[in-house]
Amino acid sequence: MGLKRTEPVELVNMCMIYDPKTGNVLVEDKTDVAWKFGHTFPGGHVEKNEPVADAMRREIYEETGLQVDSLEACGCVEWFDETKDYRKIGFLYRTSDFHGHLKQGNEGRIFWLPLTALNADNTAESFMEMLAIFTQPRTVSATSDQMNGHLRLANQEHDQ
Repeated sequence: MGLKRTEPVELVNMCMIYDPKTGNVLVEDKTDVAWKFGHTFPGGHVEKNEPVADAMRREIYEETGLQVDSLEACGCVEWFDETKDYRKIGFLYRTSDFHGHLKQGNEGRIFWLPLTALNADNTAESFMEMLAIFTQPRTVSATSDQMNGHLRLANQEHDQ
């Protein structure tokens, strides 16, 4: 029998919404997560047969009330479970093209915060590794050997 090349995959997304006028980013303190609580960016699950970018726009609207355009893919993260037969892939986007009125969603408190105020103590598990991906000038990635575990940035020397 040949090598199995498929596995169950869970698709998620997250977006850094940046306001260039203030230097602030939109953060969310989610209350329904399986990882360390703290600041994170809006995002969620990609539904079956839903394009990933469409899911990003939908999640942002559901969680913040904002509509976004000009989504820029900036990287991805991957988590693997202990048996290695399942993975979760997170698609990371950024944008400064948004409009609408901010509204609180059901998943946590939403508010603007200076980008420089985000640190390892006040952010969710592995968020600082993801923040490095969001703020890089080129696409990078990170992985974890366990579901919702600590992320390790990919070796960027191989990408150059």
